[in-house]
Amino acid sequence: MAGSAQDKSMTAADNSANGPGKRLSWPPLLLIAALFAFAFIPAARANARLFYSIIGAGAGLSLWGAILLVLKRRSARTFNVEIAIAKPHYVQAAVQLVILFYWGWYWPRAFAELPLIAAQLVFFYALDALLAWSRGRTWRLGFGPLPIVVSTNLLLWFKHDWYIYQFLLLTTGALAKQFITWNREGQRRHIFNPSAFAQSMFAIVLIATGTSNDLTWGREIAASFETPYMLLVIFLGGLVVQYLFHVTLMTLAATATLLLFNVVYTEATGVYFFVTANIVAPIFLGLHLLVTDPATSPRTNLGRVLFGSLYGLGFCLLFRLLDTYQTAVFWDKLLPVPILNLCVPMIDRICRAGIVGRLNLKWETWLSARRMNLMHMTVWVLLFAGMWKSGFIQAPHPGNTIRFWKRALSEGKPNAGHSLVMAVGALAKGSGSADAYNELGLICVDGSVPDVKRNDAKALKYFDQACELGSIDGCANVAIQFLYLRQRLSDEDVSYAFDQLQESCDAMVGSPSCYLLGNAYETGRGRPEDTQHAIELYERSGTDNLYAVKGIARITLSENSNYDLGEVAPVLELACKLGDAESCWYLAYINQTANGVPQDIARAQQFIQKACQLGSKKACSAAVQPKPPPFANPEMQVPGWTSAYPVD
Repeated sequence: MAGSAQDKSMTAADNSANGPGKRLSWPPLLLIAALFAFAFIPAARANARLFYSIIGAGAGLSLWGAILLVLKRRSARTFNVEIAIAKPHYVQAAVQLVILFYWGWYWPRAFAELPLIAAQLVFFYALDALLAWSRGRTWRLGFGPLPIVVSTNLLLWFKHDWYIYQFLLLTTGALAKQFITWNREGQRRHIFNPSAFAQSMFAIVLIATGTSNDLTWGREIAASFETPYMLLVIFLGGLVVQYLFHVTLMTLAATATLLLFNVVYTEATGVYFFVTANIVAPIFLGLHLLVTDPATSPRTNLGRVLFGSLYGLGFCLLFRLLDTYQTAVFWDKLLPVPILNLCVPMIDRICRAGIVGRLNLKWETWLSARRMNLMHMTVWVLLFAGMWKSGFIQAPHPGNTIRFWKRALSEGKPNAGHSLVMAVGALAKGSGSADAYNELGLICVDGSVPDVKRNDAKALKYFDQACELGSIDGCANVAIQFLYLRQRLSDEDVSYAFDQLQESCDAMVGSPSCYLLGNAYETGRGRPEDTQHAIELYERSGTDNLYAVKGIARITLSENSNYDLGEVAPVLELACKLGDAESCWYLAYINQTANGVPQDIARAQQFIQKACQLGSKKACSAAVQPKPPPFANPEMQVPGWTSAYPVD
C-alpha cells in the first residue's frame, strides 16, 4: 500500500509544462477558504494554538497564491487543471481508509481526529496545485494526495499545541516528491517515499531534541494500533494492492526476515526481541505501506526480495538502537525507508548482473507477470496462515506479561531491563492497566532496572495514577512515600489513598493495608493520632508482618504501656538474626524492661551492640554507655514497595 505510487502513464504528463487541461484558478482558492473554515471546528475553538496553526497554514497558502496571481498578470503564464484518476491512488487510499476506520472503531481518538485529517487533505490539495503552477505545470487533480495524507496519519500526529508541524510535515513530503528526483530507466522519478521521507526528517530532529513524546502522539498511536485482528485487516487490504500492482515480494521478504530473526533470537536467548509481540501491528502496517511504493522500490524480483529483507533487518537494528538509548521506538519502522530508497538503483544493478542477474531473469520469465505474482501471493498467504495457526501472531504472547520480564531480569537475560520497561509501559499507557502504572512507579524507585535512575517524583505520579485506577498496591505505595519519605502530590491524593487502604483493611484480616493505616494513626500523618487504634490495626496485620510487629513494640515501649510483648519478641528476634537493626533495638528494651520476657540487662546490651553492627547510628551511641539509655524510636526501615507482580 504505497503512499505515493505512480503508474508509468502519469510520468510524461507530470513532466510537461502547460500540458492539456482547463484554465482554472479558482479551485485552490476554494480549498484555501475551506481550510480557513476548519479553524472553527470545536477542537480548534478549544485550543488557540491549533486555531492559529490552521490560520497560519491557510495564510501561507493565500500569500503564495496571491504571488502567483500577480505573476500571472505580468506574464503569459496559465493555470491549467487536468483530471487525472490513477488506480494506484484510489485503491491505496481506499485500503488505508478501511484500516483507519477499523482502528477508530477500537480507538475513538482516531475518529475524533478525522476533521483535522480532512483539514490536512484540503491543505495538501491546495499545496499540490500551487506547487504545480509555480513550476509552470498542469495541476493533475485526482486522488494523489489522499494516500499520502492518510498514510501519514496512520503513523504520526503532532499534538494540537504543535499542529503547525503537521502541515510542515506534509509540505516536506510534497517538496521532496517534486524536487528530489532522479532519472530511472529513462523516466524522471521521485527518489523517496514522500510520507516516509518527511516523517524521517522530522524524526531526526525530534530524536535529537528529545521531544518525540512531548510534541507527537506517535507513542499512543503505536500502542492503540494493537487492536484485535488488526494484522488480519492489514493483511486482507494488502492482498488487494498486491494483486493489482504486483508488490507482494517486498512484504513477503520483510515478514520472512522478521520471522527468522525472531525465532533465532528467542532460541539463542530465551527471551523475545520485540518484547510483547513477534510482529506488532505498526511494523506490519509498515511492511505494507512504506516499502511497497513501485516508484521508490526495485524493479527486479530479486531486488524486491533484497529490499524487503533489508527493511526487516533495518527495523530490527533501529528497534534495538532506539531502545538502548531510551529514545521513542515508534520511529523504527520509518527511518530505514529513505536509506533503502537511495539504494534502489544499486540493488537493481546487482540483481541484473552476472549469475545473480541470470537467476533473476529466469525467475521473471518463468511465468507471465500476472501468474508469477499470483504464485508470490500464494506463498505469502501460506506464510501468513502458518504464522496465525502456530500462534506466532495474534495469539497471546508470553512477553506481554510483567512477570515474564521481571523473571528474565532476575535471571540476567539480555536486554531484560529495557524490555521490562517497554512491556510495563505498553500495558500501562496502551491498556490503562492500574497494576502496570504501579510497576512503572516501582521501576522509578527500586533501582533494580539497569540504566534507570531513581526518580521519586515520577514514581509518585505513577503510584497516584495506579491508585486512582483501582490498584490497592498503588495506594499502598502512595502511603509509603507519604509516611516514610514525606513525599506527596497533594493532600487530596493521600486522603484518597488512605480511604482505599481502609476499605481493603476492613475487607481482609491480615491485609498489608492495615499496618500502613496503623502507622498513619501512630504518627498522626494522614489520620488523627490514636496509638491505641494503631495497635489494633497492627494486630489485624498479624505477626507475620514484621512492620506491624515493630509498630506494636515501638508504641508499647514509647508509652510504657502494659501491652505484653512476649508474643512479638520471637518475631523480632528472628528478624534481628536476619540482619534487621530496628528489630534488635526493640529487643534490647524488651529485655531491659522485662516486657513479656525475663529481664536481662546483659542481653539487652548485646542486642544494642548487634544493632550497631548492623548500621544503626543510634545504637552505636548507646553501645558505649554502661547501660541502655531511655527508649527512643530508632531509625525506621522503609517498608518494601508493594507489587502485583512478584518474581516467582
